[in-house]
Amino acid sequence: MTGQTTEGAQGRPSWDVPVELLVVLGPGTGVPAAPAGTESPVPGTTAPPPTRPLTALDALRQLVSVTLDCPPRLALVPLPPQAAGRIAEQPYVVGVYTEAPPPAVAATLGPGERLFVDAWLLRVEDRAYRRKRHRHGDRLPWDAPGHEPPDPPGSAVPA
Repeated sequence: MTGQTTEGAQGRPSWDVPVELLVVLGPGTGVPAAPAGTESPVPGTTAPPPTRPLTALDALRQLVSVTLDCPPRLALVPLPPQAAGRIAEQPYVVGVYTEAPPPAVAATLGPGERLFVDAWLLRVEDRAYRRKRHRHGDRLPWDAPGHEPPDPPGSAVPA
C-alpha cells in the first residue's frame, strides 16, 4: 500500500508517514524535590551542585524527537502511528494518542494541560479537514483551461 505525501512524492508506504502523536506521561514524573538533609555537612563549605535527575520528559527526548511539550506531562512527537507501541511500553508513559485521550486520562490533566491537548486536537482536525476538502481548480495553474485568471491589481471596485 502506498500513499501520496503532502509534498507530492509517491511510493512511501502510508503507514510509515509520521503524524503528530500526543504522549501523556505519568503524574509525578517531573523533577523531584531535593531530598532532606542535602545541606552542606560542615558550615562554611558548599556541596557540589547536584546533578539534575532525569525526568520522564528528558527520558522521552532520549528516545524520540519531541516537537512540542507542556512540561512535565505532555509531549508531541512525530512518529508513524505504528511506532506508538514502542513509546507506550515505557514505564513512565500513560498513553500515546492519535486522537483525543480517553476521559479517564483527560480528567487527570490540569487546566493548562487541557488547553494544550485542545489546541493539538484543533491542529489534528484541521489537517484532516484540509486533506479531505476538494476545491475546484486546486493546484492548477492560474491560466488552466476553464479557469479565469486573477483580477489585475487595483481593479477592485471601491465599496
